[in-house]
Amino acid sequence: MTSAEELRHIREGAAGEAPAGEIDTLEAPGGEAALARAREVLEVVVGTEAAEWPGAGEWRTLLPTWFVAACVDDSELRDCVLDKWSLRGWTYWFQPGLRKWRWWDARVEDGRVVVELLVLERPYLRGALEWLLQVAG
Repeated sequence: MTSAEELRHIREGAAGEAPAGEIDTLEAPGGEAALARAREVLEVVVGTEAAEWPGAGEWRTLLPTWFVAACVDDSELRDCVLDKWSLRGWTYWFQPGLRKWRWWDARVEDGRVVVELLVLERPYLRGALEWLLQVAG
């Protein structure tokens, strides 16, 4: 799946298209507003096709201010158990070579955001996406 195809899926959904692989489902609290906010962030990250992955300073200007404000400063990190992600840590896991999943489809059901992910390779990490959905809601 190309980044252009993934962007289309983020914006418009799968539109009944059959996935070309394994699908995994992720659920999080929230309604249409939470899904719209998550899409707002993902459009920027997935749409960034720079020759060099932007640094934290550049991401601060590219990403929505509400999302940047939800991130903790790297200097505040004290241990590995986090209830917040740093912007640097969060964007690290969205680098194209590290992310082993792609956004396939999403909907709101009974006040919950349901996201379907196309799994490219197992094992894969989805904690950064889970945190995005949490702060978007």
